[in-house]
Amino acid sequence: MSTLARSFSEVTTGIRDRARSNSQVRRNSHNAGGSEVSLWRKHNTFPKTEHNARMRAAEAFEHETKLPGKRNGALGSIGLDVLRCLLRLRGRKDGRLDPTYQWIADKIHKSRSAVVEAVARLKACGFLDWIRRCVPIEDALPDEQQSEQISNAFILLQPPTVRECVRRMLRKPSEFVRAVAEKMARQKKLDTATVDDVIAEVQSPELRAILARVRASVDSANPPSGHTETL
Repeated sequence: MSTLARSFSEVTTGIRDRARSNSQVRRNSHNAGGSEVSLWRKHNTFPKTEHNARMRAAEAFEHETKLPGKRNGALGSIGLDVLRCLLRLRGRKDGRLDPTYQWIADKIHKSRSAVVEAVARLKACGFLDWIRRCVPIEDALPDEQQSEQISNAFILLQPPTVRECVRRMLRKPSEFVRAVAEKMARQKKLDTATVDDVIAEVQSPELRAILARVRASVDSANPPSGHTETL
């Protein structure tokens, strides 16, 4: 084989190998670095005390859903292992959580298929959700695949009953109690506020100036001594 033919063969082989190495993009996949960032911050960032409470609540959920004569509950022992692994792995500051199924399987010493089934159970029970993601392939030729699949972005959730259980563990006030407390605080502030306090709360500078002039006019017409000023 000539040098030119050998070089051409190496190039075309490299292209074929690269095309084979790219994973097919699954339906409903989103570009990485999009919506998952805000969802990670919203759902995956919480203090370590809540981390432990979530795990205890999940274990209680597993116990409560275990039927007589059955070995596991709704989550299963592997489901608890996966959840524990994800809770420990999440980014403390940004909530990032995007391991591969194989990485989780290696970490908890289970098969990949067992992890996939456990993740599906966690989602069905309201403990987990995910976003399928893809990234563009650099230097892809026009007739080649333009994007490839990457690991899912996992979002840590809580079913309503588990959320209430976690709240009790942390002794946090419920949404209703917190709303009532805020309303009472606002009412107390209004009851004790002076006219100057009310004027200071006005956001518009123009309206605030008008109210201040009205206040000054009223004070001038009704002085503390009870005697109006001589015109």
